[in-house]
Amino acid sequence: MIGIDLGGTKILGGVAALDGSILATDERPTRHGAEIPVLRQIVELSDELCWRAGVERCRVAQVVVGVPGAVSPSTGLVSLSPNLALPDDRPLHGLLADGLGCPVRVENDVNLAAYGEADQRRLDAGALAFISFGTGVGMGLVIGNTIVRGASGRAGEIAFLPHGDLPHLASCRSDSGLFEDNVGSPGIRALYGDDGVSVAEIFNRAGRGEARAQSVIEDVARIAAVGIASVQVLIDPDVIVLGGSIGVQASFLADVRRHAGQLLPYPPVIETSALDRAAGMVGAVRLAAALVRPVRRDAS
Repeated sequence: MIGIDLGGTKILGGVAALDGSILATDERPTRHGAEIPVLRQIVELSDELCWRAGVERCRVAQVVVGVPGAVSPSTGLVSLSPNLALPDDRPLHGLLADGLGCPVRVENDVNLAAYGEADQRRLDAGALAFISFGTGVGMGLVIGNTIVRGASGRAGEIAFLPHGDLPHLASCRSDSGLFEDNVGSPGIRALYGDDGVSVAEIFNRAGRGEARAQSVIEDVARIAAVGIASVQVLIDPDVIVLGGSIGVQASFLADVRRHAGQLLPYPPVIETSALDRAAGMVGAVRLAAALVRPVRRDAS
């Protein structure tokens, strides 16, 4: 099986044995262009992975690809993918299957990260919510080994959660009033007041004791806790896992735990990702294994 995590800046892939153990991985910058060169790149990456693992590509039984967008369960069409130009009029799995010569499943990347985290924790009968805080914000939900996709594949689009005192003034086409606008990287830089400073540097400065950086992270964690508390109240998962470049920061986790605990009469279980930046790829590999061996896990 092959699992691929396709992002706007990088593509990470892994090839695995039937038991889900990863045999080889590879990462490279994502290709962009009018002719959708990333489709050919996925085929090339699959060839490279098989070569590294000493496996003939004709023996690959299943490929799962995670994409930064909503994937309709009924049509397979991808939408809400602003950072990566993907065809919205043709099912991506069909285009890739033609080049790869095997069955292909396309899923939302954060859904796959959630699936990987649930599998890693052997949370077979429980519920896990994975929230990725980075350039943007996304959420995946797994309940009883099953990815929750929603009617149109948009379950977990927490980025569009209305936020603030005047939520009806918020717009999904504006830069204010939505959850993602306030807790994603652009919002953090804007709050810090210096667009030339990266979010990573803001966290570094906070760690060195800079008061302004510490205040910004505290404010962002307070807002993030509102979204996390909403997830806890609506779904009551066994655990909420934070991922992404911001979500894995120890100081962010500590602040979020404190603020979320103040919002609820019971403390939610909040942890950082056990798989870190490989969560999406690992989830893709393990879903591929589940599709090939459905007796082992229910991947419906």
